[in-house]
Amino acid sequence: MSGLIIGLTGGIGSGKSAVSDWFAMQGRDVVDADVIAHAITAKGSPVLDELKDVFGDWVIDSGGNYNRAAMREYILKHPAAITTLNAITHPHIQAQIKDALAKSTSAYCILSVPLLVEGMTKSPNLAELCDRILVVDVPESIQIDRATKRDQIKLSHHQDPIAYVKTIIAKQATRQQRLAVADDVVDNGGTLDELYVQLERLHEVYLAMVKC
Repeated sequence: MSGLIIGLTGGIGSGKSAVSDWFAMQGRDVVDADVIAHAITAKGSPVLDELKDVFGDWVIDSGGNYNRAAMREYILKHPAAITTLNAITHPHIQAQIKDALAKSTSAYCILSVPLLVEGMTKSPNLAELCDRILVVDVPESIQIDRATKRDQIKLSHHQDPIAYVKTIIAKQATRQQRLAVADDVVDNGGTLDELYVQLERLHEVYLAMVKC
């Protein structure tokens, strides 16, 4: 297991992927909760079958894959359903995350969890696995701009994509809530080069911590 586990988080459109990709390029192990969540709900998986049994046939699209877009819409309309969804998926996600962290061999490891802060009110939670929390911080206006441009195909069926993204942001932790629990913060409101300068500094800090 790595000597230091860094919990990486940030809101929609903040640029978490750019950050985790940079650390991966430096040879750091990256455990991505989203990737694991996709894997456990893959076509034909037991978890997907359970979701179908609980929520209905609509959770599976015509190709037999998990219809994430439909589930996202359903949760927005029926917020209480997130508890049921999490009860089914989270134990599997957490088990695979713990296994991946245990197998990590890099000096420090990045655990990327979009909703890391939101889950901190419950125990056990993924933040408890982290030695430090790194927040990718951007103004809401940039979140909206990036998310609508990145997901324009997915959002094309919405009459007001901007309003839809704002709805997602409203259901996530606030910028202030993330910053309040952060050990480290990177400002991703500028260019990639500006982001990389900040990450290089953190990289050196994390390596120094492990050596101590």
